Amino acid sequence: MKKVLVIAYYFPPLGMGGVQRVMKFCKYLPQFGWQPVVLTVKNIHYYAKDPTLEQEIRGLKIFRTESLDPARINAKLPGKNNTPEFQLRTNFPPRSFQSLGVHLMREIFFPDSKILWLPFAVREGAQIIEKENIDLIFSTAPPISSHLIAHLLKKHYHLPWVADFRDYWSSSDYIPTHTPLHCWMYRKFTHSIIASANGIIAVSSPIIETINSENPDTTALFEVITNGFDWEDFSSIQPRKFTKFTIIYSGNLNPLRSPEPFFRALSLLFRENPQLPEKISVIFLGQHFDIDLSHLPDDIAESISFISYLPHRQSLEYLLGADLLLFLLAPQSAPGVVTGKIFEYLATQKPILAIMPEHVAAKDIVVKFPQVIVVPPHDVLQIKTQLCQLFKQWESGHFRSTGLKTVPQNLQLYERKSLTQKLADFFQTIIE
Repeated sequence: MKKVLVIAYYFPPLGMGGVQRVMKFCKYLPQFGWQPVVLTVKNIHYYAKDPTLEQEIRGLKIFRTESLDPARINAKLPGKNNTPEFQLRTNFPPRSFQSLGVHLMREIFFPDSKILWLPFAVREGAQIIEKENIDLIFSTAPPISSHLIAHLLKKHYHLPWVADFRDYWSSSDYIPTHTPLHCWMYRKFTHSIIASANGIIAVSSPIIETINSENPDTTALFEVITNGFDWEDFSSIQPRKFTKFTIIYSGNLNPLRSPEPFFRALSLLFRENPQLPEKISVIFLGQHFDIDLSHLPDDIAESISFISYLPHRQSLEYLLGADLLLFLLAPQSAPGVVTGKIFEYLATQKPILAIMPEHVAAKDIVVKFPQVIVVPPHDVLQIKTQLCQLFKQWESGHFRSTGLKTVPQNLQLYERKSLTQKLADFFQTIIE
C-alpha cells in the first residue's frame, strides 16, 4: 500500500466542513490502496470541537506539532480550555473586537497567521517522510500556509504533490482589504505554489478555472472533487421530534451567508398571517461572524432560536427531524462556492429552500434535485410566497418524510467513498 502525507491544519477533534472533507478522505483512502499519515497542529483554541469524529479514524497515524500561531498560543493560556464545547445560545452579541483582531492578523501575517506553524510542520514533515517512506504529499487549504509547507517539503524531497483548494482567493479578491504590497506578494506566492504542485484539486469548476486563468503556464493536472456526504453518518440516527413546522439552518452565519432576506420574508409572512408564529419554529445551528443577531424584529423573535456548534451526528438529528432545510448564500458570494452542508441537506431528502444568487456553482448542483426551491436573495416577496406554500403543504401532510433507506441514485456521485476513490485515482495518475 502506498503512503500519502496529509498536511491539514484543521483536523479532528476540530469540527466544521473543512475538517469533514479531509477526515473522510483519510477514512476511505485505505480502501483504495493509499495509507494516510497525517501532519496537523496540537490543540488550538477553536469555536468548533467534536471529539466524536476521532472514532472514525482510529488507527490512523497522526503527528501533531507545536505552533506559534495565535490559535495555538491562545489554547495554552490558563482557562482557555475550561469552557464547554457545546452550549445553547439564544442571543449573540456583536463580534466587532474579534473582527478587528482578525483584520489585524491578516495585515501582520502573510499569507495567514498559520505561517507560524510552518517551521514546526516542515521539521516534523521531513521526519515523517524519511521514516514512513512517503510516496506523495497532499495538502489542503485554507489555511494557505499548508500549501507552503507542502511546497517546501516537495522541493527538498522531490516528491509529487497534490494541493487541495477548499476555497480560493484570487489576486482580485485579495485587493479590496489589503495594500498593494500585500497583493503583489500574494500574486507571487500563489504563482509559485501553483507552479510547484503536480496536481490540483478543488471543490468546484469555477475555482479550477480561476486558477488556470491566473496561472496559464502551469503544468499541473487538475481535477474537481466536490464536497459530499457520508452515508454511514446517517446510520442509526434518530431524528429530533418537533411539533411545529420546523425550519433548520445548519452552518455558520456571516456576511456571505446572511439570514437577512429570510428574516424579512418571515416577518412579512407573520404580519399577513398572525396565527403562524405559534405554528412555525426556526432553528439556526452554528456560530455567527461579523453580523449582529442580537436585535431581531419583534414579530419573528419568539419563533427563532440559535444553537451554537453541535457534534456532527447531533446536528444530523436536527436535519433529519426538520420539515424544511434553509440554505443561504449572499449575492456577493464567489462563483466557486459550494459549501459542504448542501450535500448533507440533499442526502436527507428533505425539502430545501435555497436562497442564493444565480452565479454560484452550488446552484448548478441543487437545480438537479426536485426537492430544492431556489430563490434569489433580493426577491423577498418570492421567499415569503415559497415559505407560505411550503407551510401549507406541510400542514396538509404533503411532504412528511418516511425515513432514509438507501442512497438515491442521483446522489451517489457525491458520496464520500466515491469521492475518495476519485482522489485515489488522481493520486495514481500523478505518480505514474
